[in-house]
Amino acid sequence: MYVLMDPAPGDEPGRDEEELLVRTAMERLTDGAPPLPDLVPGALAEGRRRRVRARAAIGATAIAIVGLGVLGSTLPVWGGDGEPVREWSAAASQTSPAPSPTSVPVPAPVHIEPSPGESSMADLPDDERSRQQVFQSEAAGVLETLLPEALAPVRPVDIAVDRYQGGADGGPVFPLTFSVRPLATGKAARADRACLDVAVKHLRCDEVALAGGMMAQAITAAGNAKGGRTVTSATVRFTYGNSRVTLTVGGDADAMVSAPVTADGLLAVARDPRFMELVAYADARPMEAREGSVRGG
Repeated sequence: MYVLMDPAPGDEPGRDEEELLVRTAMERLTDGAPPLPDLVPGALAEGRRRRVRARAAIGATAIAIVGLGVLGSTLPVWGGDGEPVREWSAAASQTSPAPSPTSVPVPAPVHIEPSPGESSMADLPDDERSRQQVFQSEAAGVLETLLPEALAPVRPVDIAVDRYQGGADGGPVFPLTFSVRPLATGKAARADRACLDVAVKHLRCDEVALAGGMMAQAITAAGNAKGGRTVTSATVRFTYGNSRVTLTVGGDADAMVSAPVTADGLLAVARDPRFMELVAYADARPMEAREGSVRGG
């Protein structure tokens, strides 16, 4: 129903009456025309499909994600509810040419059976396990993108959210740790470890500045000497927000192959905004037990 109003000051008299005539003429012209298609159901269905794709956790088989650019990784976009809503890509090495947009398979996670009395991610509530699996999948893509090609593919390990494994099937196996662990509080709080060089243990530690004035310890350690050879590992650790961040790449002790990355290489990873985006998320929404507590009791 149309309501005719008196013209406001300055309006031409009869404007509402003219508009009413125009609307009536348009309605007559459209009488008998087929109804417009209902776009709402299709839009809702597409929205549901996008949400399902965005929230899908890694499963028993590989999932496909998009590789872009020289570093091949898109920045994450975190939803208001704290869930990741964009998947990471897992492109090749930093030195390779920019690949064409393509689907890159993400390997299935490595399964490790927990020791007696030890818990694993399988013991988590469904929602939390799904959240950690999505985070691990995205972190694996970022690490694979930023670390040397010799560590590809980087796979999540299903025993704990901070565990990963690098190296192709049939080659050396390199254990990786990416931990964002809440700091202990109160009497359990402890000071940062001193950064010391211990020549007899082939241990070297350097303190290096990161963005924002944060200080990191870049550590190179050698061990497992056999046949005149040693296996070297690299670690970078620093404090961010309320968490202690540790990134470690170990060598293959069975094959006597050192980690194919130096402490300086890990510092480059720690300076990358994509890596720090993951750190910020895990600091704000912790997934590991607080320092001083033991996982699995």
